[in-house]
Amino acid sequence: MSKLIITLIIITGSFSNAFCIWKPVGQLSPTGTNWVKSITASHNGDLYASVWAIGVYKSTNSGANWALSGLPGKRVSYLTVSPNGDIFALSKTVDVSYIHKSTDEGLTWIDVHTESFPLNYAGGGAIVFPSDGSIVASFAVTVGPTIGNVAIFVYKSTNAGNNWFRTQTLFAGFVGGMIITSDNRIFLGTSTTGVLQSTNNGNTFFNLNTFPSIYIKTIIKSNNNTIYVSDAFGLNRSTNNGLTFENAGTQNSTAYLRDAISKSENELFIAMDDKKVFHSTDRGDSWIQINEGLPADVSLYSFAFSKGKIFAGTLTAGVFVYDEVTGINSANGITINYKLSQNYPNPFNPNTNLEFACPPARQGISPASLQGGELGFVSLKVYDALGKEVKILVNENKSAGIYKVEFNGSNLPSGIYFYKLETPGFTETKSMILLK
Repeated sequence: MSKLIITLIIITGSFSNAFCIWKPVGQLSPTGTNWVKSITASHNGDLYASVWAIGVYKSTNSGANWALSGLPGKRVSYLTVSPNGDIFALSKTVDVSYIHKSTDEGLTWIDVHTESFPLNYAGGGAIVFPSDGSIVASFAVTVGPTIGNVAIFVYKSTNAGNNWFRTQTLFAGFVGGMIITSDNRIFLGTSTTGVLQSTNNGNTFFNLNTFPSIYIKTIIKSNNNTIYVSDAFGLNRSTNNGLTFENAGTQNSTAYLRDAISKSENELFIAMDDKKVFHSTDRGDSWIQINEGLPADVSLYSFAFSKGKIFAGTLTAGVFVYDEVTGINSANGITINYKLSQNYPNPFNPNTNLEFACPPARQGISPASLQGGELGFVSLKVYDALGKEVKILVNENKSAGIYKVEFNGSNLPSGIYFYKLETPGFTETKSMILLK
């Protein structure tokens, strides 16, 4: 007989972090309709967000309040924090590109590098900090004769970012992220020549021939040194410092990937151009869409990790945080509905987890009211590919909460199975693969 374990993830008034939604944080600029081009976090968890053509804002309380840090009016495309806590920013106008630096947690900023690039419509870049103490910056510049002719200019500093010199001009399009590998190479993503690498701390770059010369949107690295390189549509994973790559799953989206972040060894978030956001807890093998809480017209544009939470800059609405549900608040437009999540892992052998959410009986109730109150009948059943019922997982009344069912298919043959959640006013079916 298949084994079955059902866990009530929440039973006391507040949802656990197993069920999170996107929540808007405090307002940045007075308009509130802010394009947050880049967002980063300091070592103590302070947040820095660049609002395009307005400046850099800082929050010391996880986004609840923001104040203008500096660089007013600048088009800041990239923010990062050095190992010693200095903050660096890249910005540009049509004719001038800048590298900015703050040594006092954003209280003051200085222009450590300024260079004239007439009619530069490109922009964007990245900064990394090699183990030899140097700093390497790359940014895109229009080199002409047309707007579409773009090159990557690479700069280096050997005195903590106070002075910079150009090491190389790479005719490789736009910058698509930059990381330091665990063996101290620099990987640089490009829009026309795939991934470039440097083995001498940014003095020279050459092609990484284990990855195709295609459009790269971003490169990220997890805290266990797994490298993820995104092509236009998704992530590719390497666990051996780029010697080989494998596809990191697929998402329910055909749009371009916009940004990605690694939260932990196995946990990933990606944002797509069609406004969909996806989450993986198994290094990209499976993905779940997580747009709960985001208004339909809001696109995520940039990610940061601070104090255990993922923050996201948006194209038009400032900053959101992916945070656990602590109650239903109809005033802020957030509504929790029935939800059936994709099983994980998938494919599985023989165990997999199924999660589903039951909302409170009435929207707008207080968190304390979530402790009880049955919602009526809930059914969760598994069917084979021919539609034959093979297992009843849930068949009873359920209170508000997030439930996890562990399903064991050891007595079933390999194949595609379907699991169906039914309530008096909701039905959803998803597929899963048992692979022995």
